[in-house]
Amino acid sequence: MKTTINEIARQAGVSKATVSRVLNDSKPVSEDIRKRVLEVIESNNFKPSSVARSLSMRKSHLIGIIIPDLSNPVFSRIIAGIESYIRNLDYSLLITATDFDIDMKIQHIQILKDKGVDGLILVTDHGNDAFFQAMIDFKKPIIMIGSDSAADSIPVVKIDNYKAASEATQYLVDLGHKHIGMIRGPLDDPQSGLERFHGYRDTLKKAGLYDENLVVEGWYSFDDGFEGMEQLLNTKREMSAVFCACDLMAVGAMKCAHEKGIDVPKQLSVMGFDDVDIARMYSPSLSTVRQPFEEKGRLSIMTLVKMIEGKDANLSFQSEILPHQIIVRDSTVKYTKGAHKK
Repeated sequence: MKTTINEIARQAGVSKATVSRVLNDSKPVSEDIRKRVLEVIESNNFKPSSVARSLSMRKSHLIGIIIPDLSNPVFSRIIAGIESYIRNLDYSLLITATDFDIDMKIQHIQILKDKGVDGLILVTDHGNDAFFQAMIDFKKPIIMIGSDSAADSIPVVKIDNYKAASEATQYLVDLGHKHIGMIRGPLDDPQSGLERFHGYRDTLKKAGLYDENLVVEGWYSFDDGFEGMEQLLNTKREMSAVFCACDLMAVGAMKCAHEKGIDVPKQLSVMGFDDVDIARMYSPSLSTVRQPFEEKGRLSIMTLVKMIEGKDANLSFQSEILPHQIIVRDSTVKYTKGAHKK
């Protein structure tokens, strides 16, 4: 027969409310009574119902996570960082994916609000006024990963995409490349799209090397990288290097180049962004910008739990910009005159 909280109260000679206070550490209880209740709990191997405990504490111990795409390795690594921190805490995760659709993001915020989650992590690319209003209306702790927030009360964990893209582009310039293309993300994505493109563009403009005809747009997939490379090659313009807004596009670009008989890196250097697993597995291995994805996840959930539990109540939770790193592998080499031509 399952032991109930009423039975624990009877054996300990206290009220049900006192047992609840001991379990939830919600109100002061004398040390003698606390010790007696805990001894009865231990002797009965009593485990309170998580539902009942949630109701008594007015908490669900659920954390909602909204990501754009379950299949993308970028987001799975962020989830891994979140899970590694939370696995020993009394919380569970509810994860939803939106396929980069803003209306679906708004819908999922409402769904998770209705589920009674205690807090929300948004791994997002961009939003609009309705999306930001939905976050404000959520009324519980929220933290964002990767994109800026419209409210000062919502902290953000991200990297400096502009600086990272600028450094990646400068690396190619320092190798002697003067004709550098880009397969960028959509410009209505302010971080992975716009900021990375601006970092590339401004760096080349400063060097007097920018050519708008060597820029095409895709949506962070292998196929978009393949098609973007075809578009760049069809311009018939001189190009010895290409910078891609993510690794999946970079691998697609290298695959296209290979099928066209172009040697990477001898004839075309390729630079990616993210450093997902395929970057080191593909041949040639991909030079790229490394993001600390697991650290993004770990820091975001650590901060969110503090916000939920009211720890550091006097502390204003600030946005965090994490460091990136240029990773040099086999897909980029120093420019040699004539080597890029077939």
